[in-house]
Amino acid sequence: MPADYKGRGDGREKKPLPGFVWLLAGLVIGLFVALLVYLDKQPNVSADFGAAVQKELGKIKQKASAVADKSDQETDESTERKEPKFNFYTILPELEVFIPDSETQPPKKHSADNATEDNKKYILQAGSFKSKNDAEKLKASLALLGFQAHIQSVTVNSTPWHRVRIGPYSQSNDLYDKIDQLQQNGIKAIAMELKSE
Repeated sequence: MPADYKGRGDGREKKPLPGFVWLLAGLVIGLFVALLVYLDKQPNVSADFGAAVQKELGKIKQKASAVADKSDQETDESTERKEPKFNFYTILPELEVFIPDSETQPPKKHSADNATEDNKKYILQAGSFKSKNDAEKLKASLALLGFQAHIQSVTVNSTPWHRVRIGPYSQSNDLYDKIDQLQQNGIKAIAMELKSE
């Protein structure tokens, strides 16, 4: 009796194609159709090369004349110079003066004459922050180092600032010692002289 091989097949089953292959094929077909539509919508270009060059040269000449007109207006405006406005006179507080680092260095010789210095008072500003929390953190770290700091809140250009300050000190030797101690702990402080009222 003959064997029935019709239903058995050859032992290999057809595996379906993965989904990403179908996705890529659809994407390629879609892009090809979009390219055909784009090319179909393009206007017919019947202008020759010479006309296109003349058109571009005209645009360049118009831009050059506009730039020349603008530079003429700028030279006219520069001849009418206005007086500069200095707003920092109203912004800076009146009771403090910045002391440059060259003046805050300790003198070569410490003498008894430095103890009495015309009643000058100095203050150290350890930082200035927009956030009150940052100012409080610096104040706390200064307290751990043994400094008694206070926070002065000011408004500059309608922006609140919180300044962390140490002092005042009446002797410059104390000021120099405090600056050195702060620098050793990684804090760059600014020395200011308080004006007498």
